[in-house]
Amino acid sequence: MNLSKKFEELIIKQLESFGCSMGVTHLVMYLASAKQGTKASFEVIGQWPQTDRLLTSIEEDPSLKVSSPNRRWYPLQENDILLGVLRVETDLRGGDWPVSLDSRLKALSISLAKCVSIELERQNKNKEINYLKNQVNVIIHQLRNPLAALRTYAKLLIKRLGSDDDSIEIVERMIIEQKQINRYMDSFTQLNSPIQLPLEIGEERLLLPPNLDNKKEITVQSLLRPILERGKANAKLENRDWTEPSLWPHWALSPLKAKYAVIAEIAANLLENAFKYAQKDAEIGLAITSKGICIFDDGKKITKNENEKIFQKGFRGSAAKKQDGTGVGLFLARKLAKQIGGDLRLLENCSINYEELNNLKKKNIFYLELPIKELHA
Repeated sequence: MNLSKKFEELIIKQLESFGCSMGVTHLVMYLASAKQGTKASFEVIGQWPQTDRLLTSIEEDPSLKVSSPNRRWYPLQENDILLGVLRVETDLRGGDWPVSLDSRLKALSISLAKCVSIELERQNKNKEINYLKNQVNVIIHQLRNPLAALRTYAKLLIKRLGSDDDSIEIVERMIIEQKQINRYMDSFTQLNSPIQLPLEIGEERLLLPPNLDNKKEITVQSLLRPILERGKANAKLENRDWTEPSLWPHWALSPLKAKYAVIAEIAANLLENAFKYAQKDAEIGLAITSKGICIFDDGKKITKNENEKIFQKGFRGSAAKKQDGTGVGLFLARKLAKQIGGDLRLLENCSINYEELNNLKKKNIFYLELPIKELHA
Protein backbone atom coordinates (compact mmCIF):
# COMPACT_ATOMS: atom_id res chain seq x y z
CA MET A 1 0.00 0.00 0.00
CA ASN A 2 1.54 3.29 -1.11
CA LEU A 3 0.61 5.74 1.60
CA SER A 4 0.41 9.46 0.94
CA LYS A 5 2.71 11.78 2.88
CA LYS A 6 -0.31 13.63 4.28
CA PHE A 7 -1.69 10.38 5.67
CA GLU A 8 1.60 9.49 7.36
CA GLU A 9 1.83 13.00 8.85
CA LEU A 10 -1.74 12.70 10.16
CA ILE A 11 -0.94 9.39 11.88
CA ILE A 12 2.16 10.87 13.54
CA LYS A 13 0.12 13.85 14.78
CA GLN A 14 -2.52 11.52 16.20
CA LEU A 15 0.10 9.55 18.12
CA GLU A 16 1.91 12.68 19.29
CA SER A 17 -1.34 14.15 20.62
CA PHE A 18 -1.66 11.18 22.97
CA GLY A 19 2.00 10.97 24.02
CA CYS A 20 3.18 11.21 27.64
CA SER A 21 -0.29 10.46 28.93
CA MET A 22 -0.93 8.40 32.07
CA GLY A 23 2.29 6.38 31.95
CA VAL A 24 2.37 5.68 28.23
CA THR A 25 5.98 5.47 27.02
CA HIS A 26 5.63 4.21 23.48
CA LEU A 27 2.93 4.05 20.78
CA VAL A 28 3.43 2.14 17.53
CA MET A 29 0.89 1.78 14.73
CA TYR A 30 1.03 -1.20 12.36
CA LEU A 31 -0.91 -1.56 9.14
CA ALA A 32 -2.08 -4.97 7.94
CA SER A 33 -0.85 -5.92 4.50
CA ALA A 34 -0.99 -9.07 2.44
CA LYS A 35 0.09 -9.81 -1.09
CA GLN A 36 -1.59 -12.52 -3.07
CA GLY A 37 -0.22 -15.94 -2.12
CA THR A 38 1.57 -14.70 1.01
CA LYS A 39 0.73 -14.63 4.71
CA ALA A 40 -0.64 -11.38 6.13
CA SER A 41 1.89 -9.16 7.91
CA PHE A 42 1.81 -5.97 9.97
CA GLU A 43 4.08 -3.17 8.80
CA VAL A 44 5.06 -0.15 10.92
CA ILE A 45 3.39 3.11 9.85
CA GLY A 46 4.31 5.48 12.65
CA GLN A 47 5.42 5.70 16.26
CA TRP A 48 5.70 7.99 19.22
CA PRO A 49 8.12 9.18 20.34
CA GLN A 50 10.05 9.63 17.12
CA THR A 51 13.34 7.78 17.40
CA ASP A 52 16.22 6.93 15.12
CA ARG A 53 15.87 3.21 15.62
CA LEU A 54 14.47 1.26 12.71
CA LEU A 55 11.23 -0.47 13.59
CA THR A 56 10.45 -3.79 11.97
CA SER A 57 7.24 -5.68 11.31
CA ILE A 58 5.69 -7.70 14.12
CA GLU A 59 6.79 -10.95 12.49
CA GLU A 60 10.45 -9.87 12.47
CA ASP A 61 10.59 -8.73 16.13
CA PRO A 62 10.79 -11.82 18.45
CA SER A 63 10.42 -9.71 21.62
CA LEU A 64 6.87 -8.79 20.62
CA LYS A 65 5.82 -12.43 20.69
CA VAL A 66 6.45 -12.58 24.44
CA SER A 67 3.62 -11.25 26.59
CA SER A 68 4.28 -8.30 28.91
CA PRO A 69 2.09 -6.62 31.55
CA ASN A 70 3.37 -3.29 30.28
CA ARG A 71 2.17 -3.87 26.71
CA ARG A 72 -1.25 -4.01 25.15
CA TRP A 73 -2.54 -4.36 21.58
CA TYR A 74 -5.58 -2.49 20.25
CA PRO A 75 -7.14 -3.59 16.94
CA LEU A 76 -7.77 -1.01 14.21
CA GLN A 77 -11.00 -2.35 12.84
CA GLU A 78 -13.60 -1.15 10.33
CA ASN A 79 -16.72 -3.30 10.67
CA ASP A 80 -15.37 -6.88 10.43
CA ILE A 81 -12.15 -5.95 8.65
CA LEU A 82 -8.87 -5.79 10.60
CA LEU A 83 -6.91 -2.87 9.15
CA GLY A 84 -4.04 -2.84 11.61
CA VAL A 85 -3.09 -2.74 15.30
CA LEU A 86 -1.90 -0.18 17.82
CA ARG A 87 0.85 -1.26 20.20
CA VAL A 88 1.01 0.54 23.54
CA GLU A 89 3.93 0.37 25.99
CA THR A 90 3.73 1.80 29.52
CA ASP A 91 5.83 2.10 32.70
CA LEU A 92 2.92 1.04 34.88
CA ARG A 93 3.85 -1.41 37.59
CA GLY A 94 2.20 -4.79 37.69
CA GLY A 95 0.22 -4.15 34.54
CA ASP A 96 -2.38 -2.18 36.46
CA TRP A 97 -3.93 -0.12 33.64
CA PRO A 98 -6.47 2.55 34.66
CA VAL A 99 -9.90 2.21 33.06
CA SER A 100 -9.71 5.80 31.81
CA LEU A 101 -6.43 5.05 30.00
CA ASP A 102 -7.92 1.96 28.38
CA SER A 103 -10.97 3.95 27.23
CA ARG A 104 -8.82 6.67 25.73
CA LEU A 105 -6.66 4.16 23.89
CA LYS A 106 -9.76 2.46 22.48
CA ALA A 107 -10.97 5.87 21.23
CA LEU A 108 -7.54 6.50 19.66
CA SER A 109 -7.63 3.12 17.91
CA ILE A 110 -11.09 3.89 16.49
CA SER A 111 -9.83 7.26 15.23
CA LEU A 112 -6.76 5.66 13.61
CA ALA A 113 -8.93 3.00 11.98
CA LYS A 114 -11.11 5.73 10.45
CA CYS A 115 -7.99 7.44 9.09
CA VAL A 116 -6.86 4.20 7.45
CA SER A 117 -10.32 3.56 6.03
CA ILE A 118 -10.47 7.05 4.48
CA GLU A 119 -6.98 6.64 3.02
CA LEU A 120 -7.91 3.30 1.45
CA GLU A 121 -11.07 4.83 0.02
CA ARG A 122 -9.08 7.75 -1.39
CA GLN A 123 -6.65 5.39 -3.09
CA ASN A 124 -9.49 3.34 -4.59
CA LYS A 125 -11.15 6.50 -5.91
CA ASN A 126 -7.87 7.62 -7.46
CA LYS A 127 -7.55 4.26 -9.20
CA GLU A 128 -11.09 4.62 -10.54
CA ILE A 129 -10.40 8.17 -11.74
CA ASN A 130 -7.20 7.12 -13.50
CA TYR A 131 -9.02 4.22 -15.12
CA LEU A 132 -11.79 6.53 -16.34
CA LYS A 133 -9.25 9.05 -17.67
CA ASN A 134 -7.57 6.30 -19.66
CA GLN A 135 -10.95 5.21 -21.02
CA VAL A 136 -11.78 8.79 -22.03
CA ASN A 137 -8.48 9.02 -23.89
CA VAL A 138 -9.21 5.79 -25.73
CA ILE A 139 -12.72 6.97 -26.66
CA ILE A 140 -11.40 10.33 -27.89
CA HIS A 141 -8.77 8.58 -29.98
CA GLN A 142 -11.38 6.25 -31.48
CA LEU A 143 -13.83 9.10 -32.20
CA ARG A 144 -11.41 11.32 -34.09
CA ASN A 145 -11.26 9.00 -37.11
CA PRO A 146 -15.04 8.75 -37.76
CA LEU A 147 -15.42 12.50 -37.13
CA ALA A 148 -12.73 13.24 -39.69
CA ALA A 149 -14.45 10.85 -42.08
CA LEU A 150 -17.79 12.65 -41.61
CA ARG A 151 -16.13 15.93 -42.51
CA THR A 152 -14.61 14.36 -45.64
CA TYR A 153 -17.94 12.86 -46.72
CA ALA A 154 -19.70 16.19 -46.08
CA LYS A 155 -17.25 17.99 -48.38
CA LEU A 156 -17.73 15.34 -51.05
CA LEU A 157 -21.51 15.75 -50.70
CA ILE A 158 -21.20 19.51 -51.24
CA LYS A 159 -19.39 18.84 -54.53
CA ARG A 160 -22.12 16.41 -55.60
CA LEU A 161 -24.92 18.88 -54.77
CA GLY A 162 -23.63 21.38 -57.29
CA SER A 163 -25.89 24.46 -57.29
CA ASP A 164 -28.45 23.23 -54.75
CA ASP A 165 -27.75 26.09 -52.32
CA ASP A 166 -30.37 25.12 -49.73
CA SER A 167 -28.99 21.58 -49.41
CA ILE A 168 -25.41 22.87 -49.38
CA GLU A 169 -26.27 25.19 -46.49
CA ILE A 170 -27.56 22.21 -44.44
CA VAL A 171 -24.37 20.22 -45.09
CA GLU A 172 -22.23 23.23 -44.17
CA ARG A 173 -24.11 23.45 -40.87
CA MET A 174 -23.27 19.78 -40.30
CA ILE A 175 -19.59 20.63 -40.79
CA ILE A 176 -19.89 23.45 -38.24
CA GLU A 177 -21.43 21.07 -35.71
CA GLN A 178 -18.64 18.56 -36.43
CA LYS A 179 -16.10 21.27 -35.60
CA GLN A 180 -17.94 21.98 -32.35
CA ILE A 181 -17.75 18.32 -31.36
CA ASN A 182 -14.01 18.43 -32.04
CA ARG A 183 -13.71 21.42 -29.70
CA TYR A 184 -15.53 19.53 -26.97
CA MET A 185 -13.26 16.56 -27.51
CA ASP A 186 -10.26 18.86 -27.13
CA SER A 187 -11.65 19.93 -23.77
CA PHE A 188 -11.87 16.28 -22.69
CA THR A 189 -8.16 15.86 -23.37
CA GLN A 190 -7.56 18.45 -20.64
CA LEU A 191 -8.85 15.95 -18.06
CA ASN A 192 -5.34 14.54 -17.72
CA SER A 193 -4.14 17.95 -16.58
CA PRO A 194 -4.71 19.23 -13.04
CA ILE A 195 -8.25 20.63 -12.86
CA GLN A 196 -9.24 23.55 -10.67
CA LEU A 197 -12.87 22.79 -10.08
CA PRO A 198 -15.23 25.78 -10.09
CA LEU A 199 -16.51 25.13 -6.58
CA GLU A 200 -18.59 28.30 -6.54
CA ILE A 201 -20.65 26.89 -9.43
CA GLY A 202 -21.30 23.35 -8.26
CA GLU A 203 -20.85 19.82 -9.41
CA GLU A 204 -23.47 20.19 -12.15
CA ARG A 205 -21.41 22.68 -14.17
CA LEU A 206 -20.27 21.41 -17.55
CA LEU A 207 -16.50 21.29 -17.92
CA LEU A 208 -16.86 22.15 -21.60
CA PRO A 209 -16.01 25.86 -21.85
CA PRO A 210 -17.86 27.65 -24.67
CA ASN A 211 -14.68 29.52 -25.63
CA LEU A 212 -11.68 27.20 -25.59
CA ASP A 213 -9.44 29.65 -27.47
CA ASN A 214 -8.84 32.53 -25.07
CA LYS A 215 -7.06 34.51 -27.80
CA LYS A 216 -10.10 34.52 -30.06
CA GLU A 217 -12.28 37.63 -29.84
CA ILE A 218 -15.83 36.85 -28.80
CA THR A 219 -19.05 38.85 -28.75
CA VAL A 220 -22.55 38.03 -27.57
CA GLN A 221 -23.57 37.76 -31.22
CA SER A 222 -20.74 35.33 -32.07
CA LEU A 223 -21.57 33.22 -29.01
CA LEU A 224 -25.27 33.06 -29.82
CA ARG A 225 -25.00 32.64 -33.61
CA PRO A 226 -24.34 28.83 -33.63
CA ILE A 227 -27.01 28.35 -30.96
CA LEU A 228 -29.53 30.32 -33.04
CA GLU A 229 -28.66 28.32 -36.16
CA ARG A 230 -29.26 25.14 -34.21
CA GLY A 231 -32.59 26.49 -32.95
CA LYS A 232 -33.63 27.52 -36.45
CA ALA A 233 -32.85 24.04 -37.75
CA ASN A 234 -34.80 22.39 -34.90
CA ALA A 235 -37.80 24.65 -35.52
CA LYS A 236 -37.75 23.85 -39.23
CA LEU A 237 -37.56 20.13 -38.51
CA GLU A 238 -40.50 20.33 -36.08
CA ASN A 239 -42.45 22.67 -38.36
CA ARG A 240 -42.82 25.35 -35.70
CA ASP A 241 -42.39 29.14 -35.87
CA TRP A 242 -38.97 30.49 -34.93
CA THR A 243 -37.94 34.07 -34.07
CA GLU A 244 -34.44 35.52 -33.68
CA PRO A 245 -32.96 39.03 -33.66
CA SER A 246 -32.59 40.85 -36.96
CA LEU A 247 -30.94 43.88 -35.35
CA TRP A 248 -28.28 43.61 -32.66
CA PRO A 249 -27.54 46.38 -30.12
CA HIS A 250 -24.01 47.73 -29.80
CA TRP A 251 -23.38 45.87 -26.54
CA ALA A 252 -24.00 42.53 -28.27
CA LEU A 253 -21.43 43.32 -30.99
CA SER A 254 -18.58 44.56 -28.78
CA PRO A 255 -15.74 42.24 -27.61
CA LEU A 256 -16.55 40.39 -24.38
CA LYS A 257 -14.40 39.57 -21.39
CA ALA A 258 -13.69 35.82 -21.41
CA LYS A 259 -15.65 35.03 -18.23
CA TYR A 260 -18.91 36.14 -19.87
CA ALA A 261 -18.70 33.32 -22.42
CA VAL A 262 -21.05 31.41 -20.07
CA ILE A 263 -23.85 33.50 -21.61
CA ALA A 264 -23.86 30.92 -24.41
CA GLU A 265 -24.25 28.09 -21.93
CA ILE A 266 -27.21 29.81 -20.26
CA ALA A 267 -28.96 30.59 -23.56
CA ALA A 268 -28.40 27.08 -24.92
CA ASN A 269 -29.85 25.60 -21.73
CA LEU A 270 -32.98 27.75 -21.92
CA LEU A 271 -33.58 27.03 -25.61
CA GLU A 272 -33.11 23.31 -25.05
CA ASN A 273 -35.79 23.46 -22.35
CA ALA A 274 -38.14 25.37 -24.65
CA PHE A 275 -37.84 22.79 -27.44
CA LYS A 276 -38.19 19.94 -24.98
CA TYR A 277 -41.23 21.14 -23.03
CA ALA A 278 -43.25 23.48 -25.29
CA GLN A 279 -45.99 21.93 -27.40
CA LYS A 280 -44.97 20.92 -30.91
CA ASP A 281 -46.85 23.79 -32.57
CA ALA A 282 -45.63 26.48 -30.13
CA GLU A 283 -43.42 29.30 -31.38
CA ILE A 284 -39.95 29.54 -29.85
CA GLY A 285 -37.39 32.30 -30.12
CA LEU A 286 -34.79 34.65 -28.70
CA ALA A 287 -34.93 38.43 -28.41
CA ILE A 288 -32.34 41.04 -27.44
CA THR A 289 -33.14 44.00 -25.18
CA SER A 290 -31.07 46.97 -24.11
CA LYS A 291 -30.00 45.11 -20.97
CA GLY A 292 -30.24 41.43 -21.67
CA ILE A 293 -31.61 38.44 -23.55
CA CYS A 294 -35.08 36.87 -23.62
CA ILE A 295 -35.73 33.24 -24.50
CA PHE A 296 -39.44 32.65 -25.01
CA ASP A 297 -42.03 30.14 -26.13
CA ASP A 298 -45.75 30.42 -26.81
CA GLY A 299 -46.62 27.03 -25.38
CA LYS A 300 -48.55 26.21 -22.24
CA LYS A 301 -48.02 28.93 -19.65
CA ILE A 302 -45.99 27.98 -16.59
CA THR A 303 -48.31 28.22 -13.60
CA LYS A 304 -47.86 31.14 -11.22
CA ASN A 305 -47.07 28.91 -8.23
CA GLU A 306 -44.20 27.36 -10.19
CA ASN A 307 -42.56 30.65 -11.28
CA GLU A 308 -39.86 30.41 -8.62
CA LYS A 309 -39.98 26.69 -7.89
CA ILE A 310 -38.68 25.84 -11.36
CA PHE A 311 -35.34 27.44 -10.39
CA GLN A 312 -34.92 25.12 -7.41
CA LYS A 313 -32.45 22.27 -7.79
CA GLY A 314 -34.25 19.02 -8.60
CA PHE A 315 -37.71 20.58 -9.05
CA ARG A 316 -39.56 19.63 -12.22
CA GLY A 317 -42.61 21.57 -13.33
CA SER A 318 -45.90 20.07 -14.47
CA ALA A 319 -44.87 20.42 -18.13
CA ALA A 320 -41.76 18.32 -17.51
CA LYS A 321 -43.29 15.41 -15.62
CA LYS A 322 -43.50 13.13 -18.66
CA GLN A 323 -40.12 14.17 -20.07
CA ASP A 324 -36.62 12.96 -19.27
CA GLY A 325 -34.54 15.33 -17.15
CA THR A 326 -32.84 15.95 -13.81
CA GLY A 327 -34.28 19.30 -12.76
CA VAL A 328 -30.92 21.11 -12.61
CA GLY A 329 -31.03 23.08 -15.89
CA LEU A 330 -32.77 26.24 -14.69
CA PHE A 331 -31.09 26.00 -11.28
CA LEU A 332 -27.70 26.01 -12.96
CA ALA A 333 -28.65 28.71 -15.48
CA ARG A 334 -29.68 31.12 -12.73
CA LYS A 335 -26.59 30.28 -10.69
CA LEU A 336 -24.36 31.07 -13.66
CA ALA A 337 -26.26 34.31 -14.32
CA LYS A 338 -25.78 35.48 -10.75
CA GLN A 339 -22.12 34.51 -10.81
CA ILE A 340 -21.42 36.96 -13.66
CA GLY A 341 -23.38 39.74 -11.93
CA GLY A 342 -26.68 39.22 -13.75
CA ASP A 343 -29.97 37.50 -13.01
CA LEU A 344 -32.43 35.09 -14.61
CA ARG A 345 -36.16 35.10 -14.00
CA LEU A 346 -39.45 34.15 -15.57
CA LEU A 347 -41.37 37.31 -16.48
CA GLU A 348 -44.93 37.61 -15.22
CA ASN A 349 -47.20 39.32 -17.79
CA CYS A 350 -44.14 40.92 -19.37
CA SER A 351 -43.41 42.65 -16.06
CA ILE A 352 -40.38 44.57 -17.25
CA ASN A 353 -40.21 48.25 -18.11
CA TYR A 354 -38.40 48.05 -21.45
CA GLU A 355 -40.18 49.44 -24.50
CA GLU A 356 -38.61 46.85 -26.79
CA LEU A 357 -40.53 44.08 -25.00
CA ASN A 358 -43.97 45.69 -25.07
CA ASN A 359 -44.90 43.79 -28.22
CA LEU A 360 -43.43 40.49 -27.06
CA LYS A 361 -46.67 38.85 -25.97
CA LYS A 362 -45.60 35.28 -25.31
CA LYS A 363 -46.76 32.73 -22.74
CA ASN A 364 -43.33 32.10 -21.19
CA ILE A 365 -40.46 34.60 -21.27
CA PHE A 366 -37.20 33.87 -19.48
CA TYR A 367 -35.25 37.09 -19.06
CA LEU A 368 -31.46 36.96 -18.67
CA GLU A 369 -30.47 40.37 -17.33
CA LEU A 370 -26.78 41.18 -17.85
CA PRO A 371 -24.34 43.68 -16.32
CA ILE A 372 -23.97 45.55 -19.62
CA LYS A 373 -21.33 48.04 -18.44
CA GLU A 374 -19.01 45.27 -17.16
CA LEU A 375 -19.28 42.93 -20.15
CA HIS A 376 -16.69 44.34 -22.48
CA ALA A 377 -12.94 43.84 -22.60
